Amino acid sequence: MGMTREYKEALREKADRWIPAAGGTEEPFLKNGVRYLYCFNPFKARHAYLDLDSDVILTDAEALEVMG
Repeated sequence: MGMTREYKEALREKADRWIPAAGGTEEPFLKNGVRYLYCFNPFKARHAYLDLDSDVILTDAEALEVMG
């Protein structure tokens, strides 16, 4: 799997920002009429879902509730 330049830079810098997961290649998807993107934060070393319509990161509990 290749990594995008943005993803590599964020990893190197341990950046505190959410970037598309899967090496930067993750694509948005639609669930229950809402657009989501699976992301990674190198500083927090965590994955999470970004609600692209409200620009809000979902907690694990929130993601489980809305996505099932």
